[in-house]
Amino acid sequence: MPDPAPTADALRDTFPAREDAPLALPLLRLLTRGNPVTEATLAAARGRTTDEIAAQLTRWPNIERDADDAVIGFSGLTLRATAHSFQVEGRPLHTWCAWDTLFLPGMLGATARVRSTCPVSGRTVELVVAPDGVEHAHPAGIHVSFPPLASTNTADITGTFCRHVHFLADADAARTCKEAHPDGHVLDLSAAFELGCRTTAPAAAQEECC
Repeated sequence: MPDPAPTADALRDTFPAREDAPLALPLLRLLTRGNPVTEATLAAARGRTTDEIAAQLTRWPNIERDADDAVIGFSGLTLRATAHSFQVEGRPLHTWCAWDTLFLPGMLGATARVRSTCPVSGRTVELVVAPDGVEHAHPAGIHVSFPPLASTNTADITGTFCRHVHFLADADAARTCKEAHPDGHVLDLSAAFELGCRTTAPAAAQEECC
């Protein structure tokens, strides 16, 4: 498995909540309502001007927008349909990759029901993920695939990283994935959850994380 410390260091730039949680976390929570978030809506929620919000969002990488320029995807959470279903308080959402489903509950302070498909076996994967850990996982023995860090461009996280990150239904699927992608990594759920905690925690909280 990858060393958690350098892996977390390499991916932290993709998570603005580490440096500006007062703005990034409310944006994520607004997205969980299931509607696109405009800069004016976010400005009103945070008591900032629309120009300040627009300037900050321009500096952040990997923001998905719709035809009206409203935000529909950010920091792993998206309103666009993907292979990874992520339900919060009954509202259907999605994530960019399997790993996102493990750390977003902690960022949102909410429990999520997750549904995805193992690309190796074709089996359905279902989880209940709380802010402090995975409460339920079916089938047993789920793993998560990761690409080699050398192939990851944090400015294009969905294209170079997320599309390679999947749930693997069991040890056999994990083994098959590793054999097919020897430069990549495969983590069990516990290790993947811990890595997400380390990577997304605010800078001041790194020593306390997990």
